[in-house]
Amino acid sequence: MKYLLDTNAIIAILKKNEGFSAKLKEHQPSDFGIPSIVYHELLFGAYNSKKVEQNLQILDSLQFMVLEFSQSDARVAGQIRANLRRLGTPIGPYDVLIAGQAVERSMVLITNNMKEFCRVSDLAVEDWLS
Repeated sequence: MKYLLDTNAIIAILKKNEGFSAKLKEHQPSDFGIPSIVYHELLFGAYNSKKVEQNLQILDSLQFMVLEFSQSDARVAGQIRANLRRLGTPIGPYDVLIAGQAVERSMVLITNNMKEFCRVSDLAVEDWLS
C-alpha cells in the first residue's frame, strides 16, 4: 500500500471526477488505503444526508482497505501537533490524525487540502484534483 486517501479524494471518486479517476486507474486498488478518521468523516456525511441507506451502500462498495488508527500513528500525530503548535501553524484535529498515520506508515497522502497538509514536515502529499 502506497497511498492514503483524504476525504476530498474519496468524494472525488464518488463524484466520478474524470481527472482524478484517470490518475486512480494508473494504480491497483490495493495501492490505496482509507484512514479510519476519513471513513468516520464519510460516515458522518452519509448519516447526515437525506439518502442515508443509499450513501452507506456507496461507502460499503469502496474497494479500499480502511486502516485502523494505531498507537504508533497516535504518537506521530501527537508529535506533529506539538511541533505545529510551537510554530504557531496548527492544523485541524482530524487532519493531524490523518497526517500522523501517513507519516508513520511512510505513505503518500492524496488530498486537495494542500493549505493544511503542506505545513507538516515529513509528510509526502500529492494533489490529484488540481
